[in-house]
Amino acid sequence: MNDVWRDVCARIDDADLDALAELLAGLDANGRAALLPMLEGHTPTRAVPEPVVPPPPEPEPEPELPTRGLFAFAFIVSKDDSPPPRDLDGLRAYAGRQRLRERERRWARDKWHLERQAAQAAARLTERRHAALAMAVVACLPTATDAVKRLHRPWSAGPSLRVVPEVVPALLRVRGAAWGAALARGMARRAGSRSRTTPWPFTEALMRAVGTEPPDTPGAVARYVELRRPSLASYLAADPWFDHVLPYLFDEDRVAAVFVTGVARRDWPAALMELASSGRVDREVLIAGCLRRLRAGGRKGLLQPYLDMLKQLALGTDELARHRQELTGLLTAPMSTVADYSYTSLQTLHRTSELDRATLAEITQGMLSRPEKKLVRAHLAWLRKLPLEHLVDGLVVGLHHPVPELAERTVDLIEARLPTLSEASRERLRAEVPSLDGVAAQRLAALLGIEPPAPVPAPTLVAEPPAEMPPPLDLGAVAGELAILLRRGDDDPIRHELVLDGLVRAAGGDRNTAARVLEPLIPQWPGLWPALVAAAIGRDAPPHPGYHPRYRTERHPMTLFVERRVAELTARLVTAPPVALLATPATVAGHVDPARVLGLLLEAERDGWQPGEADLTQAILRLPRVVDPAVRAAAARLVSPAGRRFAAWLATPAEPRTWVEEVGHQPYVSSRRIAMLDPAGLPAELADPRSAAERARSARSAPAVALWPMIAPSHREAMAAHIQPFVAAIVDRGNPGTGFLAGLAAADGPAGPAMSLTMAYALANHRRAVRLAAGDALIELAARPGWNSTGVGAEVGTLAAADRIVLQRVVQPLAEALKAGARDTVWQVTSAALPVLLPAGPRPGLADLVDLAANAAPRGGHSADLPGLAALAAKPGRNRLTEAARRLAASAADPHVSIVVEGR
Repeated sequence: MNDVWRDVCARIDDADLDALAELLAGLDANGRAALLPMLEGHTPTRAVPEPVVPPPPEPEPEPELPTRGLFAFAFIVSKDDSPPPRDLDGLRAYAGRQRLRERERRWARDKWHLERQAAQAAARLTERRHAALAMAVVACLPTATDAVKRLHRPWSAGPSLRVVPEVVPALLRVRGAAWGAALARGMARRAGSRSRTTPWPFTEALMRAVGTEPPDTPGAVARYVELRRPSLASYLAADPWFDHVLPYLFDEDRVAAVFVTGVARRDWPAALMELASSGRVDREVLIAGCLRRLRAGGRKGLLQPYLDMLKQLALGTDELARHRQELTGLLTAPMSTVADYSYTSLQTLHRTSELDRATLAEITQGMLSRPEKKLVRAHLAWLRKLPLEHLVDGLVVGLHHPVPELAERTVDLIEARLPTLSEASRERLRAEVPSLDGVAAQRLAALLGIEPPAPVPAPTLVAEPPAEMPPPLDLGAVAGELAILLRRGDDDPIRHELVLDGLVRAAGGDRNTAARVLEPLIPQWPGLWPALVAAAIGRDAPPHPGYHPRYRTERHPMTLFVERRVAELTARLVTAPPVALLATPATVAGHVDPARVLGLLLEAERDGWQPGEADLTQAILRLPRVVDPAVRAAAARLVSPAGRRFAAWLATPAEPRTWVEEVGHQPYVSSRRIAMLDPAGLPAELADPRSAAERARSARSAPAVALWPMIAPSHREAMAAHIQPFVAAIVDRGNPGTGFLAGLAAADGPAGPAMSLTMAYALANHRRAVRLAAGDALIELAARPGWNSTGVGAEVGTLAAADRIVLQRVVQPLAEALKAGARDTVWQVTSAALPVLLPAGPRPGLADLVDLAANAAPRGGHSADLPGLAALAAKPGRNRLTEAARRLAASAADPHVSIVVEGR
């Protein structure tokens, strides 16, 4: 066997697959099995580049120089050269030195290229040696099933085998076609777009070599699609698998996700278009497939390539007619560009061959229900050319549109065509009036000669106290929440606190039981949480440098404080696990129970232990604004350092001062407004000594910003000052999440410029979910006694007038707040923003904001000072902005109030 092993090693070093296959084919199953352990432990020799000795530079003949007359020379002079001489002999020597230096430079460059080629050749030889070793290992495995498992072995169990398509003939020579077919089927079943462990080029070459069926699983087809191939169109045209694979591109989500990613997105659509133009692929197959994919829905990036292919195919009238039903169904697609394409296609079809009434009614219902104003306006304009008698049900959808402007435009259309409607259609409209509201309801009722519906009373906002924290977690629940935290990140303050409390309880209980449950969750990489879990169960874990004061000092003070608290608990769990954490909150807002904190401090004095400094600081910051006098009196009798600090805080509460500074445009930082904080009287952990410009530059990402409001839930303004730079930085990009908004809304304390600026930027965030969450926070704040949103409106006006936010984004969350009953709050925002925006002139979204202000104005009239409103309302003509301005101006015309509107 030693001789055989030496021969195997020699053939691996030679990278001779044919000779290696011949040697292995001559062994029986026992012989191959005996080789397997040695092959698994073998590492091919790393090839050494061949030495490179380029030929020496050849001397060049000296150029002949003129000996008389006038002549000039030009030299390229480097900084190390002396000035060229002026005599003829000196010039000859100088030119000779320059030619020699140029020859030496070319010689060095040629040597570098030769050395690089030698290194690349050595690397290729090393790769071929690894491929030969992989072929030998696979060939010596007992069964094809064992080979599949070995080729998918996780990296933690050892290095993977570097199988390549070139080893397939040698492998089949050793094990035969039947064994190869079994291996090919097993590899194809394990292939998947989510798992990169399957070597697909090898698998595909093996499948083709043994003649198996084309890939028939979404994962295998996805790997087929993502493989880069030169001249893709020509390759697919000749590939017998292509016709089998083509439907998967449209009907399988995993294949579609690969089709629109990376190289596949660049190559496949163009190849399909080329194949369709040549007739290799039927146009009808591509058209039907793209429509199916669009109907299935998904994110924009997933659907856009299919929509682009449809546009490139340029469907004719007959093709549009065959797919009329699918196009009609796509009018309600979530992606606006898909609906726009379908609508345009149906209009094109209607111009050639009129659509039937049922289709037109379905188109009307679908288009008037869309949220995009552009599409709704386009269809209302088209309806002016069509008879409306059979489209009344679709018009009813437009009357219920959530955007008042579009509902009123629908009324405009009905008003213009009312004489042409039958009595049955009018009765249908009359029956709908009671379910409408706003100006559209009043106008339609007047047109139809009936009483308008009574205004729907707005819900009454009631401030509810924060809910209590969930009960402590048992060991199994701690494991579940910890698994979510490690997988998704530490972005939930309630989960954060429950897991900390649960780990302290686990450390104080049966650590062996806790180790059996929690140890499998500890990841292999170091970090704050892996170290904390390891400490809780009595295991060692490498320290994480993130919380060490020498590392990453540019991180935000709030992030450092959160990490410091976790690090402190880790150290305490290793040495002397605490009885409990002082800072565990009692409510979801983050407030602690002062009586519980007092009890733990009394217990610490009695038993001779001290709480952690960060834990005590966090508990102090979480004290509610109102504390029972009995707790204050008992705290004054504490004698320990922690107890005296607790008592001092209760005796002298502090309120921070905040203000706003302007930061001009800087490299990589646009101009913005930044909230500043003077934390006088607060713990030093809340201080941020950096300037506004420095805070603006560093505010790029804060994955744990949702945890910050719970750090000091009784000081909402201080936390808003820390959060605001991040909200401003990601107003047009990034995803801040919505947790920080819920935390700020649940917190206590007087609001100031920092909170107003934070809410203004959040209402204008580019993500709809963040804007709606800001609207929900505004609704919750509106129910709080003493809350006033005038500052929010002033900041919205200032930012929008300076084009730092998109005004249109602010309208929807404010409209939702108005529906929820926050009428006074919406009026405060709009009436404070308009004095800045109206003099600045028309802009997108201004008409919506003025209309919203008219809807939110006090029912008894208002006395807001709105410069420019009267002049705008007095302009001749009719457009949305002037109509809204007239409504708002009319709402001030109450004889019982003092009207301060320009021009009245």
